[in-house]
This record gives sequence, C-alpha cells and structure tokens, in this order.
Amino acid sequence: MFDAALAAAVTRAGPEIGATEQGHVEQGHIKQTEILKDLFEGHYESATTVAQAFEGAVLGIGVAEAVDGEIVAFDDTVWRVPVDGIPVLAEPALGLPFSVVALGGTEVSKSVAAGTDFTGLTTLIDEILKAAGQHDHHAVAAVRVDGTFTGVVLRSEPRQQRPYRPLIEVLDHEVQFPFDTWSGTLVGFRFPDVSDQVVIPGLHLHGIGADRRSGGHCHRAVTVSATLRVWIDDVDIFVPMTGVHYGM
Repeated sequence: MFDAALAAAVTRAGPEIGATEQGHVEQGHIKQTEILKDLFEGHYESATTVAQAFEGAVLGIGVAEAVDGEIVAFDDTVWRVPVDGIPVLAEPALGLPFSVVALGGTEVSKSVAAGTDFTGLTTLIDEILKAAGQHDHHAVAAVRVDGTFTGVVLRSEPRQQRPYRPLIEVLDHEVQFPFDTWSGTLVGFRFPDVSDQVVIPGLHLHGIGADRRSGGHCHRAVTVSATLRVWIDDVDIFVPMTGVHYGM
C-alpha cells in the first residue's frame, strides 16, 4: 500500500543538490537517500557517498554500492560490514544506493528491561513517541540501543555483480552470524508500519559489536542490560531525482 500522507513528506531534490546546499536541514530531521522500491528492484548504483550522507549525523544506516556490506554509523564513525561480518571503516568516497541518517533532535533515554525483544522494544519506542505527543501513523524516530543481548542474529550479503538481481533474491543468499551473548550498539529507525515502498516499515536496526569485531543488519536480539536512546522531532525525507532510476 502506498501511503500518500507519508509520501507527502518526501522532498524531491535534484541529484546535484545536497542537504547542505538546500539549507533546510536542521537538527531534528531524518534524511533518507533513495526509496525502498528502487533498492528492492536491484538498483545498487551509488546515489550518494558516505561523506555526503553522514555529514553531521548522530547515527545512520545504509547499504554499500553493489550491496557490498551493511552500513552502520554512530559516534562520528561509519563502518561497512561485508559478507564476512567483520566491520571495516567505510571510506568517505564509498558509494551508497540507500541510506537513512538522523541529524539530531530531542533525545529521550530509558533503561530497557531484561528480556525485551524487538516487539517489546518497538512498544517502548512507541510509548516514548506517544508521551511526546508525536505517536501517529507517520511518526518516525531515530533509535540507539547500547548494551548486552542474547539470541542475537546479525547478517550481511555477498557483493553483487551486474546485471543486478532484485534484493529479495540477494537476501536468499545472506550470511547470518548468530551469537548466544553479544555486547554492542544497535542503531536505526522506527518507521510507520506501512508497506508504501518508500521507507522501511517498522523497526530496522544495524549493529556493531563493542569489540568492533562483529556487526551487520540485526534480525533479532533480546536485552540483558541495555539503554535505549530515541531522537524525536520533525522529519524530512530527501530523495534525489535519478531519472528512470527514481521509482516514486
């Protein structure tokens, strides 16, 4: 289902116009490059770079060009997690076909009860948004969870070669990294529960281990001891025009 109200928040910008040049992105915004539909159709060419996408970011996630690793950003550092699951620093010039970046906002911090899974975490985030008067069908929040977890499953994917396959076929060959116990940082976003082909629905988190030796997209995790940080504020989504590549 295409959510017209959420799509109305999308600002269509020419590919040569970055957020800084537009002058409208202030702290408290979430900036997305490209839409989910294009990624799932197999458009893995660069739409932005690490340097462009993550300038001034509090946190962010993304996918490397040619699906050559999951992207994780926080604490002024951007990592790429390739198919072996071992994070490496992402080069500033690395191309990204898709990224979502938080640029600040009002921060709320809460301890998370032991035994909280992603469903419980989503409920907690929604309670924070509701308390702030911002919980509705179009609310978006940037999320960071630091702590120790059990039953963790991370994943990455092999680099793709042209002609690119649709993402659903790529994910059939994903490589998973299970951990009975794992300590680290999970970052990402809580988007509305809508399948509008624009944003990633629900809670979507990427992680980096505390020892910086593991990471990737996080399929699941259950808290042992963790702190949740949520940034809430108004949202703008910037999607560059890329001709036939643009799928709105």
